[in-house]
Amino acid sequence: MTLLKYEHIPIEESNDPLVDLTDYGFELEPAYYNDGLSDNPDMHLRKTVAELLAALRDDLSPLNFKIWDGWRPREVQNKIYMKYWKEMASEHQGWTEEQLLEQVGTFVTVATDPNIIPIHATGGSVDLTLVDVSGAELDMGTDFDHFGPEAAALYFEHHGENETARDNRRLLREALTKADFRYDDDEWWHFDYGNQIWAAALDKPKAIYNEVTEKKFRRYRATVSRGAQPGIFISRNK
Repeated sequence: MTLLKYEHIPIEESNDPLVDLTDYGFELEPAYYNDGLSDNPDMHLRKTVAELLAALRDDLSPLNFKIWDGWRPREVQNKIYMKYWKEMASEHQGWTEEQLLEQVGTFVTVATDPNIIPIHATGGSVDLTLVDVSGAELDMGTDFDHFGPEAAALYFEHHGENETARDNRRLLREALTKADFRYDDDEWWHFDYGNQIWAAALDKPKAIYNEVTEKKFRRYRATVSRGAQPGIFISRNK
């Protein structure tokens, strides 16, 4: 996720709604539901993000996107953070709290600070890869959520032992950045659009996506299930 500071970026909420990704034709594999960290198997992104990805998928045909995660609430974010914290604390028992904070914070945003909006909670962050026509993942050099130096987006640009992974990462990265996504330095699979970290990294004057809380998401789902036009379900502008 990188340790880039972004909480100072102002937000002017666009009210771009969340959409269910089921109807977009992507390969969907809800990683954190499968890991028991979320009780919701459905996957959502902001509508503009989903539409940009659909257009890119058409450009990359016959390849497709496999999406592991999109919007997620703070509750799930905190479970991921604590899981990784415990793993690192067990693996590196001599580390100080400061070392753990830096290592964990490189890959997972803290969820308990009310002044920091976890970027996945905006619906503008997506974790994904490319798959071929059979649904097989292209070789990217590491698995999803491999929290180590090899996961860095440009790792194989500087380490030549896997040219296939280098080229596949480059294909994924260049396709999304041309559509104004921000790629993550430390996670080849992570991209952002519209949120504060996107604005900070790409020198935008403001973010357009605020946090979508679990409460507001449930209200939105109830509205959609009744067949009504979704109303405002995004938190206040910051």
